Amino acid sequence: MNSKINQVEKIVDPKKGKYIHGLESIRFFLALIVILSHFKNPWEISFKTSPYLIYKLFGSLIPNLFCGIGAVIAFFIVSGFVIHYPNKEELTDIKKFLIRRWLRIGLPLIAIILLSSYVLKYDTITTAAIPIWSLYCELIYYTIYPLLYKIKISWVRKFWISFCIASIIILFFNKGEVNSFIHQTNLGYLGSYWILGTLFTAIIGLPCWLLGVLLAEKVDQVNVKINTFKIYSLRLLVLTIGCVANISRFHLFVSFTISMNLFAFLLYYWLFYEINYYKNNKASPVTEKMGHFSYSLYLCHGTIYLLLQEYLPLNNYTYLIYITCTIFISYLFYLIIEKPSHQLARELSTLKV
Repeated sequence: MNSKINQVEKIVDPKKGKYIHGLESIRFFLALIVILSHFKNPWEISFKTSPYLIYKLFGSLIPNLFCGIGAVIAFFIVSGFVIHYPNKEELTDIKKFLIRRWLRIGLPLIAIILLSSYVLKYDTITTAAIPIWSLYCELIYYTIYPLLYKIKISWVRKFWISFCIASIIILFFNKGEVNSFIHQTNLGYLGSYWILGTLFTAIIGLPCWLLGVLLAEKVDQVNVKINTFKIYSLRLLVLTIGCVANISRFHLFVSFTISMNLFAFLLYYWLFYEINYYKNNKASPVTEKMGHFSYSLYLCHGTIYLLLQEYLPLNNYTYLIYITCTIFISYLFYLIIEKPSHQLARELSTLKV
């Protein structure tokens, strides 16, 4: 029983058994993309004011280079994969599963909310610094996963049903976004993925999370060899389409609620090949270790950014200092808060009550 309970951790901890190589590196780079998309890049102004046209064009491209919401959607897929992979044959103990998942997400989340509120003294700190909407979605997915597990239809059908429901919600409850896109003018346009509130956003994002479940179902059934050139080409394609999605949001009224669920198909395809690539190639041990605190990095980066702005002006010379400090402080948060939370979650989930 204990072996089965610990299988979720085995996916991301090589010391405990089964290990999906490269997964932690992927999570670290996804968290880094979120950071780069949220931090204002001072190099943008320097390039835009250059007398050379090529530099001006690059300066205009900088704000769109990194699609943070695309990285969040990829996190949803990875989350669905990590949850379902050890449980795809049988979900043995729902109560322990829920305790563990809620505590792993919830305890660090509560800690950063309290720390942020104390350090920055903002009443709306969760809106200002923490991407809390996506974490609420994750908690909802963990909660309904055992219910979805019991429905006796294939996961493929569950995915397509959820995709259709999400599409209906976007069409009928998100008319400002849809009409703005059709008429190519601002008719109540916002462009964000989470504008319909937590519940509707969770429903819209559910098919993305279920793509991770489908990935877990498929990854051991199909073994595809992929060379280094192809995997880097695929990575470049993902970054490019993410950039296009950013530009389309601001200039073509293509809301993220419209583009991201379609982008998720490419992300699924990319992650499938990433996992297969690392079956035959070693991931960097540095990025694998840094991936262990990707959740802390995701949680803390907004708070750290706001805190640094109070003491260190952001400019061309301090930009990399901002990023380095964010990574370092997030690692400390992982050691002090997140890692002990994982241990507590494991211990509490095994208590006999």
